Amino acid sequence: MTSPPAASDTTRLHLITDLLAELRRRGVRYCHWKSTAGLEQALAGRTDLDLLVDRRQTVEFDIAIRELGFKPFVSHPSRRFPGVEDHVGHDATSGRLVHLHVYYQLILGEQYIKNHRLPLEAAFLDGARDLDGIPVPPPELELLVLGIRTLLKYRRADAVKDFARLGRRGGIPPDARAELASLREQVRDDALEEATARNLPSMTPTLVGDLLRIVERDRRDAIAISRLRRRVVRELRPYERFSRGEATWRYGRARLAHFGPVRGLLRGITRSELKRKVPQGGGLTIALVGPDGAGKSTVIEELSTWLAWRLNLRVVYMGSAQPSGRTRVLKAVARGGRLAARFLRSAGTRRTADVLIGIRYLSDARDRMDRAHRGRSLAAQGAVVLFDRFPLEGVMIGDRTMDGPRIRTLSSAASSPRLQSLARREEAWYASIIPPDHIIQLVVSPDVAVARKAHRSPDAVREKSRVLLGSDLSRIAPVTRVDGEQELDEVVEAVRAAIWTLL
Repeated sequence: MTSPPAASDTTRLHLITDLLAELRRRGVRYCHWKSTAGLEQALAGRTDLDLLVDRRQTVEFDIAIRELGFKPFVSHPSRRFPGVEDHVGHDATSGRLVHLHVYYQLILGEQYIKNHRLPLEAAFLDGARDLDGIPVPPPELELLVLGIRTLLKYRRADAVKDFARLGRRGGIPPDARAELASLREQVRDDALEEATARNLPSMTPTLVGDLLRIVERDRRDAIAISRLRRRVVRELRPYERFSRGEATWRYGRARLAHFGPVRGLLRGITRSELKRKVPQGGGLTIALVGPDGAGKSTVIEELSTWLAWRLNLRVVYMGSAQPSGRTRVLKAVARGGRLAARFLRSAGTRRTADVLIGIRYLSDARDRMDRAHRGRSLAAQGAVVLFDRFPLEGVMIGDRTMDGPRIRTLSSAASSPRLQSLARREEAWYASIIPPDHIIQLVVSPDVAVARKAHRSPDAVREKSRVLLGSDLSRIAPVTRVDGEQELDEVVEAVRAAIWTLL
């Protein structure tokens, strides 16, 4: 099962339709300021909606999106710029997330630093025209800015690649070339030059036209494109946020921090996560719990697909089926000790086997403690952390806690000082695990659980379901109970709604 689709990949989402209507009702001045060629995908929630909003109407805009359920999110510091905000909404009909990339100022330029602020906001908004029910800028202004963005993003590495004719794509990406060509068909040369002279007087009026001619003649002319890039950087100096020296230093530092081995040392997060957002209210830990047969793994998979599109999400497995390397070794040793005890049938061998099993259980506890602490640390950094299972203090399966300490249940525990010592350490490690911020409990009756897990021991499955049904998990953390006997799509949507409320 995949993330729930809309009627088609290009069907406008209800949430976006409501957003456009609400902004129109409130008289908010805005436009979708870039990549109008991909507007259909943006309105379907497949890509970002890049909105330029009149900064004098920030309050009205904020009220409008809040009433529609949009929530503020924060980009990674390397992708955070003044006058730019991120808001995410949940389209309940399709299940998709809608990302609003909101600009109050036009900040653009090189990757990682966006060193230029162009004072074109009034021109964009005053000249906005309607396209598919949403305001977009005049094509000559969009072409002007796209040409500038394309040149500023053309780095020395791109020029080397093009000069040596390495690879097949070329330094200017195909989507940028296609968009430049599309806009050029809509704009006369004299209109483009007039718009450049009127709005950016420091720029040569023919600069973007020169770029278009170079790309048409030879899209990999590294010398000509590099020469044009140097000219645009020089002519845009009045609009720089930082001096060229500081901008170069910031860009180099960002590139170094994004380089694989260094990135791991400095941040410990992946490149894809650098592109994702965190809730403005901070990170969150959520545990998904339920008996065997409740569908936890499937729901977690669906939630990952849904949230990871734009949010910094981590899934942390808290069961014992995915042990660390250390625990796998100890598990094999304990299995050998148990076989030896069964074969030799001596009291001493049984006690030794129990100690080996106890050491293995202690390693399980260490795995869970480390994962729980890591999850909380990630949440403190802003991530949304989903725990798949969680130790539930006071929820007893027979004589032991569900996903909790087990050493004291061993037959030799009461008489073995060694096991007693191991048990105390195990219990201390479990006690150090801080409860999640919220628990989502999938509720399934014992009979349904057994029917779904026919290959498991019916008594064990039935007992776990019965115990969870009778337990008050709210004394551990706030709980949302979801009927796990519904159709899977309904379960996933109910969990989505619960999580969206928490974010």
